[in-house]
Amino acid sequence: MSFSSPSVANRNNLFLIRSKKTGIDLTTGLFENTPVNGVRPTASVAILIDNEDITEVTVQITGYYLSDSTKVAYVLELFIMNPGEVATRSYYAQFNAFKFQFKSSSQAVEITVWGIDLAGNLVAAHRVLPSELTLIPTANDL
Repeated sequence: MSFSSPSVANRNNLFLIRSKKTGIDLTTGLFENTPVNGVRPTASVAILIDNEDITEVTVQITGYYLSDSTKVAYVLELFIMNPGEVATRSYYAQFNAFKFQFKSSSQAVEITVWGIDLAGNLVAAHRVLPSELTLIPTANDL
């Protein structure tokens, strides 16, 4: 008997069944936010999450800042979004460097990140559109 399914592999008579990856892990990468004339370019971060899936999805946001050479988590939020729902989150960001990571149970979730200065203006240098987020490889990707 043979298997033709691409999700089943036979290695040394052991069958490995790979599940189809439905979620996604993304990151903004590290933002440098050192003060210019005593003021940091970005004071807070606005994150817009759009669930374009037809089902409920789970989203996790983790924010990190850099302390010397150590990455320190300071944001950890997990929430559920209904189909078609849009959520906005705002987080403190007055650090020398920071980054955000996102885990979603669906690849149909779009995330946009904007730096906001003290006057409430968008900081273009700290902007990440959905297509600019970096995929974080997981065990399912290997």
